[in-house]
Amino acid sequence: MNRKWMIVVMILLLIIEGTVMPWIIPVEWRMRVIPHFVFIIVLFYAMYTTRYQALVIGLIFGLLHDVIHYGNMIGVYSFSMGLCGYLIGKVFGEKRLGIGWMIVVSILGSWMFDSIIFLIYTMFKVNHMSYDWALAYQIIPSSFLQLLFALIVYVPVRKVLDQEFRPKLEED
Repeated sequence: MNRKWMIVVMILLLIIEGTVMPWIIPVEWRMRVIPHFVFIIVLFYAMYTTRYQALVIGLIFGLLHDVIHYGNMIGVYSFSMGLCGYLIGKVFGEKRLGIGWMIVVSILGSWMFDSIIFLIYTMFKVNHMSYDWALAYQIIPSSFLQLLFALIVYVPVRKVLDQEFRPKLEED
C-alpha cells in the first residue's frame, strides 16, 4: 500500500515542480534554481530500497519529466535520473546510512544529475554556456534547494520506504 502512495506523492511532486514552484521562487532566481524534487525521492529509493528500484523509478519519472516539462530532447531526464539512481544505489544502497549520509547523497546526486544533463545538452549543442557558469549559477543553487527538500521529507519518506522494503530485504 505504501508503494502506491509514494508513486502518487511523486506524481504530485512532478506537478508541483512545474506549477507551484515558479510562483514560489523569486523572479530573479527562476533561471538559477531549478527544483528536482522527484529526483530526491529517486535518491531515497536508491539509498533505502534497491538500486534497481531507483533505476526503474528514475527512468519512468524522468521520462514523465521530459514529456511534461522539457521539450528540447526526450530522454535526457529519464537517462540522467535512472543512471544517477542506479549509481547512488550501487555505491551507498546496501549500507542503510543515516541522515548525514543522505545530505551527502543529496548534494552529490544533485550535482551529478545536473552535470549529466549539462553534458548531454552541450554534446548535442542545445546548451552554449560554460560548465563553470552553470556550476556557479545553476547547479550549486539548485543543489541547495534539493538539499532543503531532502531534509524536510527525510523522516516520512524513510519511514515509508523502510516499512515497505526492509522486511522483504531481510527475508532474502
